[in-house]
Amino acid sequence: MRDVCREKKERFYIGRIVYPDDSFFNGLNVTTYDNSQILGHFGPSTTAFSYAVYIPIFAMLAFLPLGLKLGKQIKVRTMILSVSFLSLLFNTASLFAPTIAWFVLCRSLLAIVSIIGIFASMVPILLKYNPALNMALMYGIFQFIQKGSQHLYQYLGAHFVSFHNWTFGIYFLNVNFLICIILAWYFYRADVAPLKTKFQFDWRGWIILILFFTIILFLCAEGQTRNWFNDPKITLASAVLFIVAGIYLLHVRFTEEPLINPDVYKFKNVIPGAFLMFYIGIMNGTGSVVTGYMTNVLGFDPVLGAVTHLSLLIGLCISIPLSTYLLYKRIYLATIWVIGFACYGMYHIILFFRFYPGIDASDFYLPLIFKGLGMGFLFPVSLLYISEGIPPFLSTSRMMTGIIAQAVFASLLGSAVLGTFISNMNVQHKTGLSQQLSPINKQAENQLENSKRQFLYMGLSDAEAQKKAEKSLSNQTSQASILLAYKDIYLVMSAVCFLPIFIILIFKLWRRPIGRVEVEPIPI
Repeated sequence: MRDVCREKKERFYIGRIVYPDDSFFNGLNVTTYDNSQILGHFGPSTTAFSYAVYIPIFAMLAFLPLGLKLGKQIKVRTMILSVSFLSLLFNTASLFAPTIAWFVLCRSLLAIVSIIGIFASMVPILLKYNPALNMALMYGIFQFIQKGSQHLYQYLGAHFVSFHNWTFGIYFLNVNFLICIILAWYFYRADVAPLKTKFQFDWRGWIILILFFTIILFLCAEGQTRNWFNDPKITLASAVLFIVAGIYLLHVRFTEEPLINPDVYKFKNVIPGAFLMFYIGIMNGTGSVVTGYMTNVLGFDPVLGAVTHLSLLIGLCISIPLSTYLLYKRIYLATIWVIGFACYGMYHIILFFRFYPGIDASDFYLPLIFKGLGMGFLFPVSLLYISEGIPPFLSTSRMMTGIIAQAVFASLLGSAVLGTFISNMNVQHKTGLSQQLSPINKQAENQLENSKRQFLYMGLSDAEAQKKAEKSLSNQTSQASILLAYKDIYLVMSAVCFLPIFIILIFKLWRRPIGRVEVEPIPI
């Protein structure tokens, strides 16, 4: 009886501070707004900088399965403190990096230990909300912590960077990890590993997975600059990608517990769930267009852009608790899907009408609130749906399937492809607009003459005034062409968002509540 009481006490003390710890390890997002300053500091080429952006992300994704194992094997308090100290070390080392390569190495190591810290912080919530009836609550809590802290850290990071330069963001992150150390030292009274099992890891499958991610990293970083399949190296890399997938399938036949077990695809919800997560990742990935619109077209500074994006939190604070409550009360899945897709559709269609120069930051609040609503309704239900009925020994396979579908193919590779589409459409619109700049177009001719007259009044010669006027008109054409490209993307995406609603209603899909979820839950 005394042992049982001691075990309950240990679990109580472990679980008290997990929510802050999880959000603190999510603080890596603080560096989102300092990319331009880092580019100016190290002066890398465009391709090298693309790798600098992508490598830490892929390092984090590659270490997800190993981080999950380590997060359960080592004592929670020891793990949290160790990861916090290592985070301080790697983060501080990035300040003294002499080249972009060393900087990327430090950021990658920081990303790796951060993801291990996140998994270690999950353990107390797993213990508290593990019963099947409470899965919706647990997934909602995690999504609220992760999504909310991400945007809050981006806001704080933009302010700290604006005080001086990009190094202030690094110092802020150090303070963040110091607070994490203090909280873990004080609140994690018992140092136990309650989920510890026999350590068994598919090292060979993990190496194949890293090779798979490396090829996708190459495609993301250089696909657009090499014009995709017009370059033989891109074609070769795509072919090797299928070969690596084939090698992994061969590896699975000779491994008892593979990292991604193909048996998970025998469950009828996994493939549709992975497709839905891919679909949501595609819809969510257009946020980079809005960021580019704010900075490149409207001239917003990073702080104003971060403040504007805080409106996402309003939508998240409404939708995640509401969707969690509905899931807990066993509402039909179709209801939540329809609401979520409708919110994303409203986000895209409202912004379609707001792509014009000179609009105010307040014009972005409403569409971004709708995006936050869509995120809160779709992310928890998609994670619960793909986990439905999956046995515990396939939980890692299910997790990696969803992550590869949503994060790797939709968000990372999809964003690279989206950038190519925007560039191509921008060229097409600019060509069409430039063809209209002729003596036949009286409006353009009058505007050119007015601009030239203004430059002449400023004291320029006739030739210089003509050149300046033509450049001014060309700049206006460039801005108009990129706005037209943005409008095209968001008009198509609004249709993409509303399409699933008609499919769900016509074919009467998911008219049932969420089923039993008993896997080792990894709600990310």
